Amino acid sequence: MKNNSKKKYLINFLLIIVIGAAVIYFTMKDDLEASIEALLTASAGWIIVSLILMIIYYILDGINLYTFGQLYKKDYSFKQAFVNSISGILFNGLTPFSSGGQFAQVYIFNKQGIPPTNSASILLMAFIVYQSVLVIFTAIVMVFRYTTYSKIYSNFFSLAIIGFLINFFVIAGLFLGAKSKRLQDFVCNSVIKVLSKIRIVKDYEETTIKISRSLENFRTELSILQKNKIILFKSSMLNLGKLLILYSIPFFVAKALNLSVNYGQIFDFIGICSFVYMITAFVPIPGASGGSEGVYYMLFSPILGSVGTPTSMLIWRFMTYYLGLILGAVVFATNREINRME
Repeated sequence: MKNNSKKKYLINFLLIIVIGAAVIYFTMKDDLEASIEALLTASAGWIIVSLILMIIYYILDGINLYTFGQLYKKDYSFKQAFVNSISGILFNGLTPFSSGGQFAQVYIFNKQGIPPTNSASILLMAFIVYQSVLVIFTAIVMVFRYTTYSKIYSNFFSLAIIGFLINFFVIAGLFLGAKSKRLQDFVCNSVIKVLSKIRIVKDYEETTIKISRSLENFRTELSILQKNKIILFKSSMLNLGKLLILYSIPFFVAKALNLSVNYGQIFDFIGICSFVYMITAFVPIPGASGGSEGVYYMLFSPILGSVGTPTSMLIWRFMTYYLGLILGAVVFATNREINRME
C-alpha cells in the first residue's frame, strides 16, 4: 500500500475517533457518573453474546463471498473469502460512503488468484443480492410498523423513508435498465442529454458510456444469478441473517446494561436500528461517524432513556463498527497471501 494511501486512512481513522468521541461525550456529559456506573456494572454474559453474534456476522459475510468466489475458482477457500470480506469491512469503514472496500477487495482477489474482471463480477453479484434483501427487509419493517414509528419518530421517519426510497430506486433502476434496452436508450439519449444541457452532467458521452457499461455488467451478473438459483437463495439467506444480527445488537447491549427491556421488544429494536442505518447510509464521513451516533441517540432515547441510550450507544458502536476495523486491520496486516511481494 502506498504511503499516501496509508496517510489518508490514518487521517480518516483519527477523524472517526475524534467525531465519535465528541458525540458520545456530549450525549453522556449530563449524566456522566450514572453512565460510567452503568458501563462498569454491565453484564459480561450479554456482552459476550453480542461479541459472538458479531463474529457470526463476519463469518456469514465470509461464507457469502466464498459462495460467489467458487463460481470462478473451484479451490477458493473459506479462509481466503473471510480474509477478503473482513478486509473489505476495514476499508469500507475508513472511507466516505464505504467507497474503498471494493477496490481493496479487487486487489485482494487478484492476490488470491481471481483476476479483476471476475472479482468485479463477484462483488457486483454480492451487491445485487444484498441491496435486494435490504430493500425488501426495510419495506416489510415499514409496512408492519408504519403507524407506530410515524407517530413516535415523526421528525426522523421521513428521513428513513428518503433513505429507503434512494436504495429502492437504485436497485429498481438497475433491474429495469438491465431488463429494458428501451429504458436504457431513453436514459442515455434523453435524460442524460437534458442534464448535460443544464450542466448537471459535465461530460455527456463519458456519462452515457459509463451508464451503458454499468447496465451491461449488471445484466450479465443478473443472468448468472438467475441461472444459479441455489446460490441466489443461499446468498439471500446469508444476507438476511447478517441484517438480523446487525440490527439486533442494540437489544442485547440493552440487556447487558440491565435496562428494562423484554424479549418481545427485540423486533422493535431491529426495526429502529434498520432506520439508523437507512438514515446514516449517505453521511459523507468515514463510518458515518457523528451521524450514526446522533441518529442512534435520537431514535433509541424514547426506549432506553437518558442514561441507557448513550451507554448502549458506546458498546453498540464498538461492536458493530470499531470491532470490524480492529479485526480487519489485524487480518490485512498479517495475512501472508495479501502481503507477499510479487
